[in-house]
Amino acid sequence: MVSELVAEISRSELTASSGLDATITSVQHVASYNWLDKNEPTISVPGSPPLWSPPSVAMKLTPDSGLVYIDQNAARNPSSPLEPLFRALCTQDTNFDIGVVDLVTDRNNIRKLLRFVRGSSNDAFEIRVEIAGDKTALFTRVEPKTKEIIQGFKVYGHRFEDAYTKRSSGSTGHHRVVGYRFGGMMCLVRHETDGYVDDKAGPAAAVEQPDTTDYLSDVLGALSIATKEKNTGGTPSLTVVNTGEEVVDLSSTLEIKTRAASKTLDLSEVSPQLWISQTPTLVVGYHRNGVFNDVRVRNMKQEIRTWEATNQTSLVKLAFLIKRIISVVEGCGNRNAIVTYDGGTKLRIVRGEQKRALPDDLYSIWESQDQKEAKLSPAQDKNRVNEPTGVQHHPKKSAALIRAQTNMPFSDVIDYAMQNGFRHIFRRMPARLADYHTLCDTLKLRGIDVLAGRGIPGIMNELRQGKSDWDPDERREISGLKSLARDSAFGLVFIFILGEPQSELQDKNKAYNATMFVVSHPRMFRDRTRKIVREAFEERFGVSYKQRQALDKWPIRDENVLVEEEATTEEERFDFDSDWSYSS
Repeated sequence: MVSELVAEISRSELTASSGLDATITSVQHVASYNWLDKNEPTISVPGSPPLWSPPSVAMKLTPDSGLVYIDQNAARNPSSPLEPLFRALCTQDTNFDIGVVDLVTDRNNIRKLLRFVRGSSNDAFEIRVEIAGDKTALFTRVEPKTKEIIQGFKVYGHRFEDAYTKRSSGSTGHHRVVGYRFGGMMCLVRHETDGYVDDKAGPAAAVEQPDTTDYLSDVLGALSIATKEKNTGGTPSLTVVNTGEEVVDLSSTLEIKTRAASKTLDLSEVSPQLWISQTPTLVVGYHRNGVFNDVRVRNMKQEIRTWEATNQTSLVKLAFLIKRIISVVEGCGNRNAIVTYDGGTKLRIVRGEQKRALPDDLYSIWESQDQKEAKLSPAQDKNRVNEPTGVQHHPKKSAALIRAQTNMPFSDVIDYAMQNGFRHIFRRMPARLADYHTLCDTLKLRGIDVLAGRGIPGIMNELRQGKSDWDPDERREISGLKSLARDSAFGLVFIFILGEPQSELQDKNKAYNATMFVVSHPRMFRDRTRKIVREAFEERFGVSYKQRQALDKWPIRDENVLVEEEATTEEERFDFDSDWSYSS
């Protein structure tokens, strides 16, 4: 039976002048899991990648042989390769708002689409696409084979990983889900991670590690902490083992490559892969007949950023292509389609089968607040708390509407800020821009007037009032209004996220100057504030090379070391400041 053609997308149709933001911003770790060597599909959550633990002397390895997974998720859970991603997500973050996500995919799918955009490969591929909830596109990877037996090839990648890393007993692969914004889309991208570097360990720790080989076996023995998630249609259940392990930070992860000593690895080949998953470290092992005398560990952060900057044309086209695919599938009657490529210059989108990407129970995570509210029992309804300060009263509002307002995402943060100042939002929110999008939507839905008629010039005036000044008549320092300035910094974020599109061009320079003022005054604005203001600006307006250079002069600590700040008047520990001029 020939599938019904829905659309064709030609490479020549892809435009690089669409105005899309083709940089990755707001990067965050979302979830992780390990596949375990069990007869039934079983994952441990959160997962832990193998620890980089090189031997003290060079080793001669035998070539790879035996079973190799091409796509372990599909091999172990063929009825729903995306299911373990969502099981891990629901286990690690029960409050994650999946409704704000535009795209869920494997890194491999993005690599294939990027190759199509660049015309660098004619290899055929297929991607299944389904729209879940209001807008979330689920891209399911499809491979001709999910595993194979290799023998007789002189490749050493898997043997090298076994010899130079230590993995938990019973684990057959570590997968991570990273979240970020790209091309105006909130994306969740799954990828397999080869290992991680223990930054907290001393130099000798890479060789001498405590024996943890029985840890996962012990955990699996504790059946009380394992939960079985039932699939539909009589397929085997997916067992989720909640390990309670500490999450390995994204900044510690690494990718491993091996090459013969006569074939130097071309960084342009691996940079797209590292960029898609935002993996910061690359390990390359060079061998002669299986002896690895040259092993290099390289920080790739700058190379990834440079690659992104020099490939903007292709990346804008990539963002355009993904949006085009999603738009076409949204228009299909069952919101289910298959993207196919057979070489040449065109992608074909054909109508998909009725098979859904996920088990039925997982679709409930896209339920809207209204649907959840309608399901409340009378007993639950009576347990609602009274409406807090900050909710606007209206005589015609129903009790259900008031309850919906008080139970919107981050309403507790908003209620506190309404009483104590918007600056407290930065201290009480996770340092993730995606969460600020949700919070701003809640502010808008609740009718809270954040700006009070102010635009960027008015906010900039209040930001500058936070600076201390010298009074020549009084011969003393006059303290600035720091609380006012810090409150106004949130107003700036609100404008960047929900501002009117038609004002973008005329406000871009003012927006940059205001952003630079906040970022360059670390004694006035804390790290969380500076981080979110900068990310919101870059997401909304983009950033030029010169602007990025100027902003980078004012470092902001990584998210994992950001400290909750409760005081509002004490000085930052930094002893430098800047007087950034603002042109109105």
